[in-house]
Amino acid sequence: MTVERHEPAIDPATRRESPWWGVHASRYLFARPFVEERRMLDVACGTGYGLALLAGVARAVVGADADFDALKTALASDGPGGRAKVVRSDACRLPFADGAWDVVTSFETIEHLRDRAGFVREIRRVLAPSGVCVMSTPNANHTQPVDGVPRNPFHVHEYTPAEFTSELGHQFADVEMLGQTLSPRFVVSPFWDDQQRMPRTLGPQAKLMTWRVLNRTPGAVRDLLSRALWGHPLIPSERDYQFSASGVDEAPVLVAICRGARG
Repeated sequence: MTVERHEPAIDPATRRESPWWGVHASRYLFARPFVEERRMLDVACGTGYGLALLAGVARAVVGADADFDALKTALASDGPGGRAKVVRSDACRLPFADGAWDVVTSFETIEHLRDRAGFVREIRRVLAPSGVCVMSTPNANHTQPVDGVPRNPFHVHEYTPAEFTSELGHQFADVEMLGQTLSPRFVVSPFWDDQQRMPRTLGPQAKLMTWRVLNRTPGAVRDLLSRALWGHPLIPSERDYQFSASGVDEAPVLVAICRGARG
């Protein structure tokens, strides 16, 4: 498994607000209704930022990750007496009994793995018969791998919606596929790849140039001007992303809700 992390709310290199925080943290907010008063496992939890978002509503929260340094950060960030616990583990060999968890989440993990079928099988094994798995991965229709090879060097394989549904369907009887998209009120995405996709016509390019100028200004001034121009802060928060079956084929990220073990 190759490591790729984008968790900090503040980019430690630039000390500026990270655009990655919102897109990643929003998945945990999406999962909150599924984990309320239930036993929840987050596979490949990284530095544990998502555990803190869910610990307040779940009955029990455990994060599993193979990276020892990431787990140390997770423990430190949870603080003394924190509700979330962590365990060092390979995502394909989880140290839990069959059916141990009511909910299993794993966001932006499967694309990093070579044994993807084994990973999904292991998730299904530790999930209770009535449990729910919530999993995400980049949408290959959006990222457009070249001859099947992802452009992102950290990724082993990226799925189309049909491929992801099929992969999960080998282990789960019910797979609901959603797309994660930025709220349409944001006229410019904060991500370079998305900006490259904007139409080359005058209007969109003028908005993009304005966005780039604002992005270089101090945070308070930047957001004040962005609100005046467009009605929102320049950088999307975790509450500025939508999850819907509509437009799933074009969405940047696929989010699957899986229920019912197959076989």
